[in-house]
Amino acid sequence: MRIRVLGVLATAATLVPIGIAAVTPASAAAGGHARYVALAGDDDYLIYAEKVGTSPLNPVSLSPTANVYALGRTGKPMLMDKALTDPQVVSLSKSNLVIVNKFKHHNRVRSWNLATGQHTAIGTNEDVIGATPNGWISLDKGYVDGTHVIARSYSGDLTDYGNPITPGVDYGVTVGPHGFVAYADNFVNDNGEITYTPWAHPSVHRTLQAPGGKNVRCDSVSESYAACVIGGGVNRSVALISLSGHNRTTAGNRCAYQLSVWGSRLAWGIGIASHGCKTGHIGVTSLLGTTQLSKQRYNILGTTVAWNRVITSNAGQRSLVRLSSIHKAAKPLKRANV
Repeated sequence: MRIRVLGVLATAATLVPIGIAAVTPASAAAGGHARYVALAGDDDYLIYAEKVGTSPLNPVSLSPTANVYALGRTGKPMLMDKALTDPQVVSLSKSNLVIVNKFKHHNRVRSWNLATGQHTAIGTNEDVIGATPNGWISLDKGYVDGTHVIARSYSGDLTDYGNPITPGVDYGVTVGPHGFVAYADNFVNDNGEITYTPWAHPSVHRTLQAPGGKNVRCDSVSESYAACVIGGGVNRSVALISLSGHNRTTAGNRCAYQLSVWGSRLAWGIGIASHGCKTGHIGVTSLLGTTQLSKQRYNILGTTVAWNRVITSNAGQRSLVRLSSIHKAAKPLKRANV
């Protein structure tokens, strides 16, 4: 689940059903081709961006004119909207998609219930950082014991999830279908802590990694696991952590660029051309800590897992591709090519 972190609503919003726009084939501009990049995914949906152009499409700095689509297990792509400007948040929790764009004096929050077609768009000064199954979460710094995670539902209900990390430590958040992972993410006061909080139990902050380390980041959360990076330099490892807190599998790797939970495995793209790293390959780590690399190379700027498949772009970003096994060649995801 990709979340990039950039409190009270400035403008109220009402959910209204949207008609899914008919998707027409993208025609190449002079000297350009349609390019595709994956943004987020889960068991039911893939979120991706498409744009005609001559340069690679980067999910970290999307073009304002890039189209954002949602694709279900079956059927055609659903056009969500233009990226508008570099989205600070692209977050998916069950069937709820939230995209946040940050402007000078406010944030624009757009959300879609992909199962029902309901849509809302508001301007807000909230620090919105991710989706919940029925709304979004934000960070509120106005508490004595530190920053709290606050959930707002579409019906207007607020839920205070408290401070999930040791008071005084800055943290990032990555959401999943049933809860969120908080991880210490500031080099100044980083303590290496990772916790998991279920949506249904706001006061429960289950320790996945106790304080005492540094340099942690979690990129993906499923029903059962979190995919995280632990440590730095030669001690940097990828980690598949059970949300129960009972077990963790780590494997040393300085090359991983973006991590995703893949069932009971950990998938990641190699984005660093140093230390013997083979840039563009997909790596997979099993629960036993065994790591394997794909034979093919891809454009791994955007890599996620949807429908229990690893989704990324081919080398030229001319198509999204899906991997059902690290031992098999990826197949083009033709339904996504618009």
